[in-house]
Amino acid sequence: MSTSQSWHRVFAGRADQVPLARMFTVFLFADFEIDSTVGFVVTELATNAVRHTRSGEHKGSFAVELLVGDLVYIGVSDLGGHGYPVVREHPREVSLSESEGGRGLWAVAQMATLFGIYGSPAEGHTVWAGLDSTGQPRDKPPEAIQKLPAVGPTRP
Repeated sequence: MSTSQSWHRVFAGRADQVPLARMFTVFLFADFEIDSTVGFVVTELATNAVRHTRSGEHKGSFAVELLVGDLVYIGVSDLGGHGYPVVREHPREVSLSESEGGRGLWAVAQMATLFGIYGSPAEGHTVWAGLDSTGQPRDKPPEAIQKLPAVGPTRP
């Protein structure tokens, strides 16, 4: 793609807003073969924002940012708090009874060409993924995900 387009929308920090964020995204990507992948990524990141940060508290919010160019950039920003987002390396090795979380970010990282987290518990986080606009599936997680600190990389 030679040109780029971008969208930004803020949602109330409630669980009932996550499906609206997904519908917003899937609608925008209806003509792309990766519309369901983009919808999945937004659902996972928005759910984490509502469940694990101040975004899910009274009068909280989360923001979805989308950029379409050579890559599809998807970022979800939260209000911070409650620690740092963490990607578990092998969530399949942990039984469901041992841990309920950690699989969503891992799944997003598997789909992404690029993936990162920046921000802080005090100021808020943005968790982002860059997807190949052709929507080709990945055989393995991006090497960069194994080298990323919990917080630090900047957006693409």
